[in-house]
Amino acid sequence: MKTLIVNEKYGIDHLNLTPGQVPEPKADEVLVKVAAISLNYLDLMVIRGDFGHQIPHIPGSDAAGTVLRIGSAVTGFLPGDQVSTHFTPGWQSGNLTPEGLENRLGIDAAGVFSTYICLPETALVKSPVNLSAQESATLPIAALTAWEALHEAGGLKPGETVLLQGTGGVSVFALQFAKLAGARVIITSSSDEKLKRARSMGADHVFNYKTEPDWLEKVKALGGVDLALEVIGTGFKESIQACRFGGRIIIIGFLNGAETSLSIFDFLQKKLTVKGVLVGSKGAFSQMNETIEKAGLHPVIDKIFPFSEARKAFEYLAAGKHFGKIVLDLN
Repeated sequence: MKTLIVNEKYGIDHLNLTPGQVPEPKADEVLVKVAAISLNYLDLMVIRGDFGHQIPHIPGSDAAGTVLRIGSAVTGFLPGDQVSTHFTPGWQSGNLTPEGLENRLGIDAAGVFSTYICLPETALVKSPVNLSAQESATLPIAALTAWEALHEAGGLKPGETVLLQGTGGVSVFALQFAKLAGARVIITSSSDEKLKRARSMGADHVFNYKTEPDWLEKVKALGGVDLALEVIGTGFKESIQACRFGGRIIIIGFLNGAETSLSIFDFLQKKLTVKGVLVGSKGAFSQMNETIEKAGLHPVIDKIFPFSEARKAFEYLAAGKHFGKIVLDLN
């Protein structure tokens, strides 16, 4: 067994694969042989020390694999089941409470970047039958965040217009889910190549915010947007301007920073609603997986690295060149 650990110091250069013993499941736990893991910006923040974890620390929230053994009290899984991890095991259903944020994988609890993991069954969900392990590993944070933002928090309706920022994992999943729901999608990026790919996936309007500085005026000319997913943080002003009267803004990230100045007048004048999203419940995860199965939807994976090249994979993530998700293969 090998586990990816941040030891000695924070930083990608201090990620190391460390040998260990395969764990034994307790009564309420499930032993999973991990086949694939996917990377998130959240993992990068953990590795860089943004959360101040005591090190050594095992990062990671997203993994998929096969159930090997189950504890005596486990009722929801059997050996042989294909599963994905659930980032917030304290949030099984309903609305999020402070208690629901306890024991988040890779944050409050040890992460899942290992060839074998033992987790309580609350921290696992059955994978969609139409997906490979590499595809299922992309679901726990990026896909579920996009689903929660559009459907649970955003209340997306067919025919509405959605604004997406960039082409990272969450935004690409949001593009797929929004089109599946019958929405019109506007997406922005600084890369014409990435925008071309987004267009091929069904994006209705694409704008390069570097070469088209008047892109906001063009969005307004299209009638504005009903729902904006804010992943940049400092792009909040643009989300406000892009919204039509009664629009909704869902905050799901702050890739370029968490501090920005706002005018309250804009909120009042347009009667805007703003909500924050912290991934989603296990119940929402299962509902999303059912939709993925029925629609035959497949996640977009930009690049797959072997587990031994984890450092290189995180450097690739940090460079922001990816379209969709980055995956580590453990087979």
